Amino acid sequence: MLKERLGLVKDKELPVVDYRKYSRVRKWTLGLSGGKDQIAVIRASGSISRVRSPLSSPSSGIVAEQFIEKIQSVRDLKRYKAVIIRIDSPGGDALASDLMWREIKLLAASRPVIASMGDVAASGGYYMAMAAGAIVSENLTLTGSIGVVTGKFNLGKLYERIGFNKDIISRGKYSELTAADQRPFRPDEAELFAKSAQNAYKQFRDKAAYSRSMTVDEMEEFAQGRVWTGNDAASRGLVDAIGGLSRAVAIAKQKADIPQDRQVRLVELSRPSPSLPEVLTGIGSSLVGAENTLKALLQELTSSEGIQARMDGIMFQKLEGDIYANPILTLIKDYI
Repeated sequence: MLKERLGLVKDKELPVVDYRKYSRVRKWTLGLSGGKDQIAVIRASGSISRVRSPLSSPSSGIVAEQFIEKIQSVRDLKRYKAVIIRIDSPGGDALASDLMWREIKLLAASRPVIASMGDVAASGGYYMAMAAGAIVSENLTLTGSIGVVTGKFNLGKLYERIGFNKDIISRGKYSELTAADQRPFRPDEAELFAKSAQNAYKQFRDKAAYSRSMTVDEMEEFAQGRVWTGNDAASRGLVDAIGGLSRAVAIAKQKADIPQDRQVRLVELSRPSPSLPEVLTGIGSSLVGAENTLKALLQELTSSEGIQARMDGIMFQKLEGDIYANPILTLIKDYI
């Protein structure tokens, strides 16, 4: 299959690079270290939330308050000629995404900022990227998803099954909007949520149109929650270039007036956090595995209040297939 994709004849040997040789390649041979000019690299991986959940580990997800502090600290430092934000996120909290968009925009006013997309930079992940001066995507990056989703869990059947009763004392017509998770929305509540989501969507779409120098009508054609590969996004003007981190470095050099043949020093200001599958892969025992899986799921559930700018279904897709998650998913997906 690889030979077919590479256009090689079947009897020709496939060119490969031994891992040991590949791992010995040093950054300076690629012009990525050793120079006086410094380019900051900030990694943003995982789901987006406003504040750290008490159930989450210190290195999981993108926490807006921490990310904003890092962006502000970089803005105060003059030694970085440019900044590359490496994004690998399906999105998350819409307000948190908007707050980070603003800070990235302010940083981009002081020096070149390049957004470099990983496997996924969709919805809230794209929201962050569109604040940069240039967006670089991989060919198969999943991006776009310019849309929002909101709602609440209806846990009535689950409560009934486990024998749990919930009584609410409230004052005000809409005071039970999110508290009453034992019943579905009333028609007037559903209408209020729909209006709120529509307003958030218009703000997201309009900012995307402004950032990409499009009219609102042009952006509407590519928005509406549609997901694009990097190639498709590039052909529609949602990203500027196709490539990885090295391409982002080249663009950063160009915008910072650094000669392409001059070596630069990449300064990692944050390390990538482990993804949920990586965390689950390292689980040693069934007891610890079940506990960590449940904690990860609860973290997603408890951090999903309000309007979300995220790819729909990403939470369950991450957990499906894990041996510890299946019983939990069976229970929750059947009764939510």
